[in-house]
Amino acid sequence: MGIWKSPPVELQPLVFLSRWQVMETDEGFRYFIGHNMETMSGRASTCIVKFDPETLRGVTGSGRIYELVGESGVDTEANYLWGVTCAQADTSSTDVSSDYDQPAIASHRPVAPFVAHLFYEGGLGRLSAKIPVTGQSFEVRDPEDLAELLFAKGVRQGYLRLPHVDRTENRSEFVDLVRAAERRLNQLERGLPRDADGAQSTERSS
Repeated sequence: MGIWKSPPVELQPLVFLSRWQVMETDEGFRYFIGHNMETMSGRASTCIVKFDPETLRGVTGSGRIYELVGESGVDTEANYLWGVTCAQADTSSTDVSSDYDQPAIASHRPVAPFVAHLFYEGGLGRLSAKIPVTGQSFEVRDPEDLAELLFAKGVRQGYLRLPHVDRTENRSEFVDLVRAAERRLNQLERGLPRDADGAQSTERSS
């Protein structure tokens, strides 16, 4: 068992939480806790600063986005982690998950966004992409323009795949282009304009 700091927001801008709860401390601040579907571990966020009930997405003080998947529940690891967090802060909390629980909305939403495979034709300085689940393909274009198109189709940062990258000519340039696409997706996730660019959340696993 162990407790560790989560990766920087730039590396993990979006977290999908199942078996989630929203806890309110005595000071009136609210936090997400639950099961991180990517790392399969318990998770406790920093303070919630914004929440969209239509998308079930919230932004925390770190700038990270949390998406609540399905109905609220109880995750043992997350509750242990939250208990440690409260003890360290010398505070207590109340479960206010009912304020956020919307089964009618959640039941019609996918568990995770689409994955897109990125491709590169050396020397063009542009990327092409394919979304396997929908069969859609996108011709080569500027990585930021491609990111905006993929975002509109349901692809999110962290769901870009790079097939055979080790065999790609000019690999470093390809990686730079991919990072540009990831940065733009990150901005779109956070509702930031193209030219835009704290505390850490924690996780626990047994």
